[in-house]
Amino acid sequence: MLIFGFRLPYWMHADQDLVLVYHGLLFGDGLPQEYFDHPGYGYFLVVDAWFQALHALGLLPIATLSALPPASDAAATAAAWQHLVEAGRALSIVLVALFAVVYATLVRSLVGDRRVALLAGIVMAFGVGLTAQGRQMRTDLLSAGLVVTALLLVLVAVRRPPGGKPVLLLGLAGLLAGLAMVTKVQAVFLALGIPVAALLFGQRFEHTDRARGSRSPWALAAVTALLAAAALVPALALVAEGIAGWGQALYPYKPVGGGLSGHYQGLVAGWILLGMAVVATVRRVPPAHAVTAAAAVLLGLALGLLALDLRYNAQNVIAVANFVEHMFVFTSWRHATALQGQEQVVGEGLLTLLLSGVGRTLAIRTIVLHPDNIPQTIIVEWFALAGAVALWRRGERLAAVQALFLLLVAWGLEALFSLRGFQRAYAAYTDPLAILSAAWVLARMPELLDRTRSRRAILGGVALVVVAAHAWPIIESRRLPNPATHCEWIPTYMPRVGPFPFCR
Repeated sequence: MLIFGFRLPYWMHADQDLVLVYHGLLFGDGLPQEYFDHPGYGYFLVVDAWFQALHALGLLPIATLSALPPASDAAATAAAWQHLVEAGRALSIVLVALFAVVYATLVRSLVGDRRVALLAGIVMAFGVGLTAQGRQMRTDLLSAGLVVTALLLVLVAVRRPPGGKPVLLLGLAGLLAGLAMVTKVQAVFLALGIPVAALLFGQRFEHTDRARGSRSPWALAAVTALLAAAALVPALALVAEGIAGWGQALYPYKPVGGGLSGHYQGLVAGWILLGMAVVATVRRVPPAHAVTAAAAVLLGLALGLLALDLRYNAQNVIAVANFVEHMFVFTSWRHATALQGQEQVVGEGLLTLLLSGVGRTLAIRTIVLHPDNIPQTIIVEWFALAGAVALWRRGERLAAVQALFLLLVAWGLEALFSLRGFQRAYAAYTDPLAILSAAWVLARMPELLDRTRSRRAILGGVALVVVAAHAWPIIESRRLPNPATHCEWIPTYMPRVGPFPFCR
C-alpha cells in the first residue's frame, strides 16, 4: 500500500492534499485560516506542528508559505509541493499506525483477549477506511481516530469498578470527542451514540461503605466539578457566540426547521447529561463517583472546544456551534436537484435522500443487489452478524444485542454519510464499529480460535482483508487523473499561491 501510494504525484489527490498542505504553510506563517468546510481546524494545527518538526530536523526544506519558490519556476514549485505532500502522506501513515495500535490496545482492555485484539488491529489497519486515509491527507482520519478512541475509552471505563482510572479515561474521552468535533463536525453523530453504548456495555459493581460515604470521594467530586465549571463557562460562551453568528457564516445557512435552529445545541447538551445520569443509575454508581465522572467528561469536552481559541477564527466557532446547518450546506451542493427549493434542513428532499442511503447501505451488504463500493471488511460484518445470531441462540442475548448495536450504528453512520456520497474515506468512522462488533463476538467464542479448522478460516478472512487492501492502491496508481481538472477551484481555496505548473 505504501509503495503504491507514497510517491504518487503531488496532484494525485489535490482535494484534499493541496488544500491541507496549504493551510499547514499558512499557519506556519501565522496567517489566518481560509478553509472552513469541515472546518478542519484541528487537522491544520497538527499539520503545522508536523511541518515545523520536520523542518527543525532538517527533513523538510519548506515549512511556511513565504518560503515557497516563485510560481514562475515550474520545476522548483513542483519539487517543493511534491516534498510537502509526501511529508503530509507520512503524517497520515503515522496517524494510521497510531490509530490502529491504540485501537488494538483498547480492544484488548475491553475483551481481555490479546489474540482477538491483534486480529482486530490488523483488520482495522487494512480496512477500507484507513487504507484510503493512509495514502492521502484528509481531516476524516484525525477526526475519526479521536472520536472512535473516545468511544473505546468510555466502554473500557464503564466496565471497570468506580475509581480514579475510570474517571481519567472518561475525562480523556470527553477531550478527544471535543477535539474530533473541531476537526470535522461529522464526528458528532458517533459521539451522540456514546451514551447509549455506555448504557449497553456498562457493568454493575458492589461498593463498600467507605466508597459510598467517605469524605474523600466527595472532595474529589467537588474539585472536579469546580474545574469543569471553570472550563465550561468560556466553552459555553464560545458556543453561544457561534449560535449568535449564524447569519455571518461564510456559507449561507438554512434554518433546521421546527424552530430548532439555535436550540438543538441545548438538546444535545441535555442528551449528554441525561445519558450520564441514566448510566450512573443503571450501574448503581455511588453518587460521589457519578458526579466526579460526569464532571470529568464535561471538563474534557469543554477543553476540547476551547482548543478553538488556540488560533481563533469566528468561522470555526460558527461551524462547530451550528454543525447541522453547516453539514447541510455541502449536502445541498452535492444533491442540488433533489434539494432544490428546500428552504430548511428538515424536509421531504432530505428524508428521501436519507432513505435512499439506508437502502443502498443495506443493499451493499448483499453484494448481489449492489455490487459497487463493496468494503473489504464486509466479511467481518457477516461474521459479526452470524456470531450475534449464534450468541442469541445459546442464551447470551445481551452480548448479541451489543454486537448488533455496533453494526447498526456503523450502518446508520454510513447511511448518514451517503448524503455526501459513498466515499471510501468515511469508512474510517464505520469500520472500527464493525470490527469491534466482530471482536466482541469472537471474544465470547474463544473455541473458534482454539479449533484448527475455524482458526484457519478466521486467519484466512483476515489475510483476505489485507490482500484486498492493496487492490485499490494498485489500480489507482495506474489511473492517474488529469490534474488540470483542479485548476478551477484552486484559486478559490488557495488564493495566496500562484498557478501550479499543471494549470498553465
